Amino acid sequence: MTDQSSIPDSEDSTFSRTLLGRRRMLAFGLGAAALAIASPLKGALAALPQSGERTLGLISTHTNEKLMATYWRNGVYDSGALKDIDHVLRDHRSGDVARMDPNLLDLLVELHRRTGSRQAFQIISGYRSPKTNAMLASASGGGVAKRSLHMDAKAIDLRLGDVALSDLRQAALGMKAGGVGYYKKSDFVHVDTGRVRQW
Repeated sequence: MTDQSSIPDSEDSTFSRTLLGRRRMLAFGLGAAALAIASPLKGALAALPQSGERTLGLISTHTNEKLMATYWRNGVYDSGALKDIDHVLRDHRSGDVARMDPNLLDLLVELHRRTGSRQAFQIISGYRSPKTNAMLASASGGGVAKRSLHMDAKAIDLRLGDVALSDLRQAALGMKAGGVGYYKKSDFVHVDTGRVRQW
């Protein structure tokens, strides 16, 4: 269930009381859906607790949309919260939305825990449509993969306002849960649920 009422109200918090223009009023039981995980969990994700809740705070750096969503509770994914997350992580250039890999969301929850951050993830890029990816690949001179996992909704570029970029990278590498790219000049770290690798 998307939670838009319990946002920290402190100076170091990047959340605001108004998170997303729309509110989800369905009870968790009505909006819950069990989703099959497409691939086995790798690295640190294999040890995630199978009870409790998984909640993400996200801010799109391009649209300034803010969301705090509890997308998993006691082994069940909440389809309404996942839909809200997919919307915030959409291709902001085309407006195309894709179902983000639940393993990627779980990776973010564990990454957030490991860094000790008290802020939301600042999202530079989530899902990318093939058209957007092709445009970025041709403009970047090799800085964007032609067959990027962003197109499969299995990658995200991000940062945390209260965690040094190098520390965020190290935490992601330590998880051994997928690919990790370090873009110091552009001020973000790339994480994905592909094979374990780094650049």
